[in-house]
Amino acid sequence: MEWHELAPQLTGYAHIATVRPDGRPHVAKVAPAVEDETIWIGTNASSTKARNVATIPKAALMFEPVSEIYLSADVEVVTDLATKRRLWDSGIFPYSMDAFFGSPDNDDFVLLRLSPTEATVISQGEAGLRRDTWHA
Repeated sequence: MEWHELAPQLTGYAHIATVRPDGRPHVAKVAPAVEDETIWIGTNASSTKARNVATIPKAALMFEPVSEIYLSADVEVVTDLATKRRLWDSGIFPYSMDAFFGSPDNDDFVLLRLSPTEATVISQGEAGLRRDTWHA
């Protein structure tokens, strides 16, 4: 499977799993945006997920639009105002950023930049379940 086949399927809501510093898992529902080979998530720096990835920069996402998609990624917390403004104005997020974060200048607003490392796509076809994999 190639990225150009996987990326269009990464739509709608997803669940993100991160790891707390004490090793306990944390799961949250998010509305990611895909830009080229990067997945972006808007959140607050004070959120559990942002604090977790600042300590352990790894995450897993589970999408379920039509197929089940399990994706692993390296994560970076982005606080750069120019990047926040660019993505805020880009229209790639599937919701109103204003309603959640106020403005890109909000100091608590950050972006999570996910660099996918691997994915498994499970879909139902005429021949039954199909499992495809993608690796960076």
